[in-house]
Amino acid sequence: MKERLDAKLAKEAAGLKFVVAPTNCTFLIKVDFDKKVEKEAMADPLLRKEFDDAGQDTIGRFVEFVGLKMKSTNEQVTKLVTQNKLDEAQAMKEKMNKDIEQMRGSAQQFGVMQVQKAWTDLGKKQKKYTTYKIKIVVTISAAGAGLVASIAGLAASGFSGGASGALGIIGMVNSVVTISREVVAAGMEVETAAKTLVVQLKAVEAVLKESVGAAHVNEITGAILQKFLGMSPPSIKGCDDWMGRCENKLIGLDLKNHNLAKEIQKLINTMPKFEEVFLAEAAKYLKRHPSPQAPQQIGLIKQNYHKAVDAAEKKIQDSSKDLLGQMDRFKLAQKSVEELKKRVETIKKFRGGAYKILDNALLVTDVLLSPLSGNNLVQGAANIAMNVAPCTTLLAVDRITKVATEGTLLE
Repeated sequence: MKERLDAKLAKEAAGLKFVVAPTNCTFLIKVDFDKKVEKEAMADPLLRKEFDDAGQDTIGRFVEFVGLKMKSTNEQVTKLVTQNKLDEAQAMKEKMNKDIEQMRGSAQQFGVMQVQKAWTDLGKKQKKYTTYKIKIVVTISAAGAGLVASIAGLAASGFSGGASGALGIIGMVNSVVTISREVVAAGMEVETAAKTLVVQLKAVEAVLKESVGAAHVNEITGAILQKFLGMSPPSIKGCDDWMGRCENKLIGLDLKNHNLAKEIQKLINTMPKFEEVFLAEAAKYLKRHPSPQAPQQIGLIKQNYHKAVDAAEKKIQDSSKDLLGQMDRFKLAQKSVEELKKRVETIKKFRGGAYKILDNALLVTDVLLSPLSGNNLVQGAANIAMNVAPCTTLLAVDRITKVATEGTLLE
């Protein structure tokens, strides 16, 4: 006797949400008769019916017990899935199949006993059968049940939260911090050039004011060396050189400010895209999740996501506002440099000529030079770097995922 049990086992598993019935399950009874009785026995329809009945009884019991095991396992798995204990739910498969394996062994033994009983009972009616022995083998193959793939898949792989997108944002944050520091350095270079120029200007202007007459080069040089012993002697040419440096450094600062603005804006534009990717990834995992509660949890994940990123996003938005203030300070610095240039152009007129100076020909005050102090250009860019730098930690994908999935099925 040979019979496939797939349909009967599938019927037992009908309506179960998480348990999948065994497949390729075959029941086989093999009876070896004594050669003397084999032909006669096999021709006996009553004997065949008794053996078939014994086999069907064994099949019925085996299918019933496996069905009960699948139903109880499904009930336990349902509870575990609702509690989001997917690893434990997946482990139930192993326990279920161990129990089914025991049932398979017991059913095979029971089948042998039932066939033997049928042969013994028949021998009571036909005495000739009692003098012959039979060898009975009952086999049930491939009786392992399973769980739906979504449990195994989710238990084996964690929610990534769109890691590649987060890494891209971290790269942008680092770029903003790097350029901010470059802006700080550039601002300091402008300050250094401007301060050195102011010292040179004051020295040259002072000597020019004291000179009356023409071609007093030696007198002027001597006075400068006397007043500024130990320093590179200030001169009209020196002032002109430092003016050039100051203007070049200011151009460099302007370029870095624009680069910083682009990086900050790129970061601002990317944040909504990252949220979209993150939530789409979460929705995909929730769709795969076997719990009936899963589809409703995307709202909670979105709420938690904003708890994770809003502080970083505010810092980024604030850095954009800070940059606007930085650009205003830059414009004031430009005016300061323009005033310094006027002073340089004034003294350049006296190179190689008369040194008769009118008091109003030189700008002797530091009007509009305050934007070049360390509390403005440099500090403004430093503030941007300090505000944005923590975003590297705040936007770390592990942190965002942990906060966003807290209390959900993706936790």
